[in-house]
Amino acid sequence: MAGRSWSGKVALVTGSAQGIGRATAEVLKARGAKVVLADVQAEVLARTAEALNMPAFRLDVTDPDAWSAVVAEIEDDIGPIEILVNNAGIMRLGPFLANDPDRDDVQLEVNVRGVMHGMRAVLPRMRARGRGHVVNIASTAGRVGTPYAAVYSASKHAVIGVTEAVRQELIDSGVQLSYVCPTPVRTALLTGARELAWPKPIAPEDVAHGVMRCLDRGLVEVYVPRSGRLAAVLPAILPRRVYERIGRLLGVDRIFAEADHAARARYEATYAEAAGGETVG
Repeated sequence: MAGRSWSGKVALVTGSAQGIGRATAEVLKARGAKVVLADVQAEVLARTAEALNMPAFRLDVTDPDAWSAVVAEIEDDIGPIEILVNNAGIMRLGPFLANDPDRDDVQLEVNVRGVMHGMRAVLPRMRARGRGHVVNIASTAGRVGTPYAAVYSASKHAVIGVTEAVRQELIDSGVQLSYVCPTPVRTALLTGARELAWPKPIAPEDVAHGVMRCLDRGLVEVYVPRSGRLAAVLPAILPRRVYERIGRLLGVDRIFAEADHAARARYEATYAEAAGGETVG
């Protein structure tokens, strides 16, 4: 496989029992990395770990003590973590005014604080060694407001903001931080949602290769597909009424508003069984 070799480098990937996380783990392994899986879904994680022949840890990303314990064990038994991919996330839909604030809090705990806990667990060690790379999975929803996924959108805006800010704090440390902004991805997270007129849902492997672009080239932000950058560019160059009209033509206002609620209920029930209700974005 073309690209930089990561032979022997330890990479920790959260939310890696399936979807984007699993795809990223497979690509990293193909590049020679020692990949460690982490997910809250114990049974699915165990099957993935066996299939990929990778060490795995059950991890609730909302628990900073769990992060500290897992990172310490990995560094003691496997080696220093050179790469962290913060991928675990959850998406819950519905009109903002009708949502239960407690339901919103769970989403923010996983999507925002989970990322921050991961950064705090690995960055001091990386900074002490003068090397390492954290890649946070954001979303194009973190660049534009996404109706009926308002809190998810807010959480991904936060992921972008914290990555940009902490990167500046560590800019001369030898440690790198990046984020990846996919358009809708064909994972469980998208269960029951409508498709945009354009772009169509992408595969988890596409996002995994976006992660590798960050790692191989030291890029700070990567959009998958590359045309997803329009989510950041158009609001800056077009009048609001124009880019919002474009969004409506593409179906941004309908993708979640007209979701299959029965399918979404099954999705949420499935992941509510796992502590923290966590899944892969």
